[in-house]
Amino acid sequence: MLLSDSLKTLSHHAYFLVGSEETHAELVSILEKKHKIATHANPDFFDLKYMTMTVDDAREVKSLAGTKPMYENAKEIFILMMNGITIEAQNALLKLLEEPPEYAHFFLIVPSAHLLLPTVKSRLSLIGSDHASTVSDSATAKEAKEFVKATPAERLEMIKALMDAISKEKKTKQDAIDLLNDIEAVVYKENGAKEGKKALDAIDTARKYLNDRAPSVKMLLEYVALNM
Repeated sequence: MLLSDSLKTLSHHAYFLVGSEETHAELVSILEKKHKIATHANPDFFDLKYMTMTVDDAREVKSLAGTKPMYENAKEIFILMMNGITIEAQNALLKLLEEPPEYAHFFLIVPSAHLLLPTVKSRLSLIGSDHASTVSDSATAKEAKEFVKATPAERLEMIKALMDAISKEKKTKQDAIDLLNDIEAVVYKENGAKEGKKALDAIDTARKYLNDRAPSVKMLLEYVALNM
């Protein structure tokens, strides 16, 4: 279902979308054109982006949501776009998402539905695509397709090259996260949830640990490479 069809009315107060920058741009456009919500110079519009949303970030959102809109009868809009989110942050958001203020609407944009705990997803309304992941338009999309088709030995070589690039500061941990997200999307698209379960479970496990403070990126990617 298209985002525009899902958001004809803001009937819910907490939503999540699986997507990337393109999804974000489409959501902003819908809010502006269909719901006449100003997204610039609007003190009640919060457009927040995180590499990994932490518990401190979640507490900040709760604090912002605790303050009523500046203008009478206005809506507060929170767009929370993230590549990752810690379990602690999700637990901190639970109560807010379960009983949001009547004036507030929350939109979580994540690269994969697997990022969210079942307890969090149960409090959110899914809008747009119901796929677990969507392949991004990033440079890693091509690498992800090659990774999935490669032999285990070839995957390990690809990981070694990535880690070398990270050590030389040509790439970052975020590139590893982007690659993992696109690998998941390729597996889901080509094999489906049932046939690709082993790989998807491995990716899900790796992603959870990648959000830790000091993860071994190399070991986690190798774990995925050997469980596909």
